[in-house]
Amino acid sequence: MAAGADFIKTSTGKVQPAATLPVTLVMLEAIQDYHDRTGRMVGMKPAGGISDAKTAIHYLVMLKETLGKAWLTNEWFRFGVSSLTNDLLMQIRKQQTGRYQSADYFTKD
Repeated sequence: MAAGADFIKTSTGKVQPAATLPVTLVMLEAIQDYHDRTGRMVGMKPAGGISDAKTAIHYLVMLKETLGKAWLTNEWFRFGVSSLTNDLLMQIRKQQTGRYQSADYFTKD
């Protein structure tokens, strides 16, 4: 951030463990400290390990409680969403039909 980063992320998301709530919280607090000192907003992307809607909600609540509503946009906070997208599609299908679709119904890539 001090070197001018507009965004920071936990990892590539390709190794485990990838994003975790405690690591993400530390990074969000670092962003808050930096913002308090400079007035400059920096974005965050927790990558890997966020594969369902329920987990994503935990991250969004933590984000709002730590940094505030201004960061609740895709300009300032993003998920690595390959697995999460499939879960969201399954949740939408459940809302539409009343039953879950098989995970195999949606693409894996």
